[in-house]
Amino acid sequence: MPEYEGRVVFVDAVTSDPGSGAVTDRFGVRVIPTSVFIGADGEVAETVVGAFDAAEMRTRLDALLAGTPTD
Repeated sequence: MPEYEGRVVFVDAVTSDPGSGAVTDRFGVRVIPTSVFIGADGEVAETVVGAFDAAEMRTRLDALLAGTPTD
C-alpha cells in the first residue's frame, strides 16, 4: 500500500519462514491470517483474526495513524 510509505511498516511473518516464530510467538498468532496493528508507542492497538479487503485495511490503518479505535 504505497500511500502509507514512510508512515507504516508492513511485516509479513509467514509461518513457513524460519524466522517467523519469534514474531508469531510474541504477538500470540495462532491462526493465519492474523493482522496485528501496533501503534507508534509499540503497543498492540488491535488484533484481527481472519481476512479482510483493502478498503478495510485502509480504514484500520487510517484509524491507527489518527490514534482512534476502529470499533
